[in-house]
Amino acid sequence: MVHRTWLFVAIACSWFACSRPAEPNQSAAAPVAVAAPDRPHQLTVFATDSARAPCTALARLYEQQHPGASVALRCEGGAQLVSALLAGAPADVVVIADSSLMSRLAAGALLAPGSPTELTRNRLALVVAKGNPRQIQTLRDCARTGVRLALGARSASIGRHGRWVLSRLELHPEPAVEAPTAAGVLEHIAAGRADVGIVYQTTLRGAPDTVQAVELPLADNTAALYSISAVREAPEPQAAAAFRALALGADGQRQFAEHGFLPQGTKD
Repeated sequence: MVHRTWLFVAIACSWFACSRPAEPNQSAAAPVAVAAPDRPHQLTVFATDSARAPCTALARLYEQQHPGASVALRCEGGAQLVSALLAGAPADVVVIADSSLMSRLAAGALLAPGSPTELTRNRLALVVAKGNPRQIQTLRDCARTGVRLALGARSASIGRHGRWVLSRLELHPEPAVEAPTAAGVLEHIAAGRADVGIVYQTTLRGAPDTVQAVELPLADNTAALYSISAVREAPEPQAAAAFRALALGADGQRQFAEHGFLPQGTKD
């Protein structure tokens, strides 16, 4: 049993481990329909904050399809969710926007065997104050003298992705402020605490009219990979498998597309 557990960990870690936040060459497994429990049940889903909107829509869809079921969503920064799971917080499904964070769960043997797979992708954007008073046009402007930069914390998925695209241009500016989520980075810009921030493109959907986006060219961008997995010790393992299948199927992928996310396998 010990040998089999560590074999799973090794396979899972090799799937996720990398020197960058996303793995564009990984393909998603084909979804297989799974029947949910034929009884009232509660499913607990841990979802990274940037996937809050589509995961909320998926939760409501799951409840509609399975009368008597309820889905409890916990949406926080990926690092906070991983820490909670490693500390023993009960959950059935986890959605994370950073393969290096998901690999920590795999290394702890917390993921159901064969369950971790690609869910969707996202891209990055720069966010500035309305009118772009500092005339921010490219990533290189984030490192200009006097420009105040907002980044995700180093432990956060958006922080890793933001630093990754900057480092590819050999840029290593010190942020004026940091936040645990992309939404928090956006709040710093809206409050005037920074001149430019790096967020997900989807973060800007419904953003206040006091900010605006500066799109990054594909050559300077990254296709951030979001993955999903059932938890190994899920209180509701059958429901976890059913929710995962729903998210990976046509109905689930439609929800992510409607909220601005990219198809599985989108390249840099």
